[in-house]
Amino acid sequence: MRDLADVALPATLHDLHKSRSPGEVVKLLFRASPNPQRIADVLEGAGFETLTITSQGTDARIKGRVLGTLPDTVSSNMRMLLVGLNPSLHSVEAGYGFAGPGNRFWPAVTESGLVSKERDPVHALKHHRIGMSDLVKRASTKASAISGAEYQAGVARLDRLCGWLSPGVVCVLGITGWRSALNNRDLRLGKQTIRLGGRTVYVLPNPSGLNAHTNHGDLVTRFNELAAIVSRSAA
Repeated sequence: MRDLADVALPATLHDLHKSRSPGEVVKLLFRASPNPQRIADVLEGAGFETLTITSQGTDARIKGRVLGTLPDTVSSNMRMLLVGLNPSLHSVEAGYGFAGPGNRFWPAVTESGLVSKERDPVHALKHHRIGMSDLVKRASTKASAISGAEYQAGVARLDRLCGWLSPGVVCVLGITGWRSALNNRDLRLGKQTIRLGGRTVYVLPNPSGLNAHTNHGDLVTRFNELAAIVSRSAA
């Protein structure tokens, strides 16, 4: 593997995760004495459990296990980073986020014009500079299965990730998980006073079909507003 300072590494690990099966153990070599915290963050985001980290001169040898989750699709030139709460088991099986029956994400984000191809996070990153991650990488049947401690650890990872990759804006999809991550029940949808890695954060409703507090039209409107904000900031 290349030096961890190379911001192309998340894509390399994404492809590695996609080519392996859950439970498989892989061995990686990182050069030039990379930061151990960043190693852990990038591996977690890519869907690996870190088993061992061994320093050898200026190198770090890593043994990791492939987890049954979705790897981040992120890079250093993102206009926007979209953040789900955590992958559903249905999404892990499908191989892309927001794949659950009745989930409104892909129809809404496509209609808004933010992306041009449904159900393809890699296309969104390559062609529209829209990245995707999750507050928590552990997959579950429902987001309610994730503990407050997991959300809080997840938002700390994302804070470091955004400080490293500097997306234009960050959009979290799900106010309940965001409140748990910040341990603040008073947080509301929309632009946040809290930033991640110095980047502006917006919170939109959870697009899950189980969320009765939103609908397709509402999400399209909110994505349209966010697209306009991103376009203005890029101008």
